[in-house]
Formats: sequence, C-alpha cells, structure tokens
Amino acid sequence: MSAPLAILRRPVPTYAVSVTGGKGGVGKSTIALNLAVAWADQSARTLMVDSDLGTADLNLLMGIAPQRSILDALGGVPIEQVLVEAHGITLLPALNGSYGLSTIGPNAQRRLIELVGSLSSRFDALVVDVGAGIGAVQTALAGATAHTLLVVNPEALSIANAYACLKVLSSERALRHAYIVPNRITLGVQVDEIAGSLGALVDRFLDIDITMLPSIPFDPAVGMAAELGVPLLVHSPDAPAARAIRDLAYAIARTAPADLPWMR
Repeated sequence: MSAPLAILRRPVPTYAVSVTGGKGGVGKSTIALNLAVAWADQSARTLMVDSDLGTADLNLLMGIAPQRSILDALGGVPIEQVLVEAHGITLLPALNGSYGLSTIGPNAQRRLIELVGSLSSRFDALVVDVGAGIGAVQTALAGATAHTLLVVNPEALSIANAYACLKVLSSERALRHAYIVPNRITLGVQVDEIAGSLGALVDRFLDIDITMLPSIPFDPAVGMAAELGVPLLVHSPDAPAARAIRDLAYAIARTAPADLPWMR
C-alpha cells in the first residue's frame, strides 16, 4: 500500500514542480497529470499548467475541450475565464497546433511565468507539464519552478536526451539540482542503469546534483486510461503505475523543500 500523504494535510505546504523529459514520448505528461491528481486527492488545491504550448495534450488526457487557453490569458482575458476544473484539479490549458503560441518570445515567456506565479496564493501545489525539447520556451519553463523533475526511460536515447536537457538547464537557467523519475521500468536493474549512466555523465561534465525518485513501472493501464481521456489515478487507481505515482507524490512532498517560492 502506498504511504499516505500526511504531509499534505492542512495546512498544506506549497510545492511547485515542472516535469520535463528532454524528448517526447517518455511519458512526462502522464506523470505530470497524475502527480497533480495524487496531490489533489490529498486535499491540496492543485494547479496544472500545460506548457506544451503549441502541441497541447493534457486536455486529451483529461477528456476535456477548453474554450480558452494561455494565449487568451496573455491577451488580457481574465484568468478565471481561462482556468478549467476537472478530476479535482485546475488546468491552465494551452493549444494544439498553434505556431504562434509555440514560438512566444522572451517577453511573453516572462509574462506567462509571472501569471502562474500570481496564482500561488490560490493553490497549494503547482505542476507544469513542459513541452518536449530543449528550445528557449521549454528551457525557460522547465527551469522556472522551484523544483524540476526529469522523466527518463531505460533506453540509451532517453538517457542521452535527459543529459542534454540537464546540460542546457544548467548552462542557460543556472539549474543546480534536478529530480530524476525513471519511467516505464520493466526490470529493477534498469533503475540502477539509469542512475549509473546519467549520474556518471553529470558528475563528469556538469555542475548539477541529481536525486533519484521512485520509479514508475511499465503498465498497460496507462495507455488504456489515455485512450479514454481519463487520468490513470481515476481510471485504474490500483494499477501498479498508479500506486507508484502516489509513492512519487509522497516522495516529493517528503523530500523537496516546501518553503521555496513557486517560481525562480
């Protein structure tokens, strides 16, 4: 049985995490969404930000069709008219197929970060789902929150891309610490391989510390929930991956300092 999130009972500390992966397809959106649901299940008022700005998919994973997006909020639409509530969490949605939103410049990036930061008094937890890649927009948002989570699969390419992501975040955002989440694990030895390979590269070339968090097993229930547009923790709360994500939520609440500001 997963450990209870006793630390998240009222008064709830404020946690702000960005979830990135360096590349697409590693499962970061699934982990980000269900991490938010796990915290919300423990009475934390939780804000989820889809910062995969031009190719948003959180709305699909949640089975909703928002009428407005971050673009509207940046254009002056009151934030209350943009936020959407579903599955116990509040979503600040992005857009799918929006070139303009995917290429916003530094000023708009800063305004977005300020907008999210302005909501800190209304929520106990923030989860930012960062778009794939290591471009300017992704790097700015991945390095903007108090804590950065990097999702890594056992494949060599995923490990290489995770290192590339850490390298850019270190050089461009002065990131000095990141949490590593091994995902789609089928054998326990794969976690050790990720820790060893990535740790060796980081220790040799980067001025950054990494902390390994509980791993998430490969689980067919993840794909089934995604096809139905329902978060895994709602669709299959007792599935192995769902139990592991609750353990992950507990580990973050227990390990990550809660007295940091939401945004760096």
